[in-house]
Amino acid sequence: MPVRPVVVGLVFLGLFAVAVLAGYVAGQAFLSPTTNVPRAIRPTPPRAAPPSRPSSPLPGPQPVPQPTPVPQPVPSPQPTPQPSPGTQPAPPAQPPQQISPAGALYRVQVGAFLRKENAEARAAELREKGFEAYINLSGGLYKVQVGAFADRDNAQRLADQLREQGYEVLITP
Repeated sequence: MPVRPVVVGLVFLGLFAVAVLAGYVAGQAFLSPTTNVPRAIRPTPPRAAPPSRPSSPLPGPQPVPQPTPVPQPVPSPQPTPQPSPGTQPAPPAQPPQQISPAGALYRVQVGAFLRKENAEARAAELREKGFEAYINLSGGLYKVQVGAFADRDNAQRLADQLREQGYEVLITP
């Protein structure tokens, strides 16, 4: 029965062809780029942020050396004119407000954070209390600031309000 060895040979040849074809298909599937289809995930409720505390305290502004006062020459005494009975004396002159140099604005800083999330939490907290807080990225820190004032006295009043509510503040030009 010579047919039998031929059939066995054809079966082995068929199995070999199937194995080669399967290897080719598997190789193509492995090497072809796949499309990453985003999977639907269910939204998780936002976690309550832990109370943020300012990262390491920032050094305050360095004191500017004050020029030594130069004594003014004393003018000779002049006779004081007597006001007429119907006029009121002028009110004492108000001390001039400290105007920021060259149009710069004074801002009240309420925190400086390395992480944006912490700065956003502080700003949101201030907004809930009625303050117009914003975040300014400067020097690698997210600075939470409130207000922009041309004179320091107004910035100081706002800083005092924030201190009364328990915030550590810094007035920056």
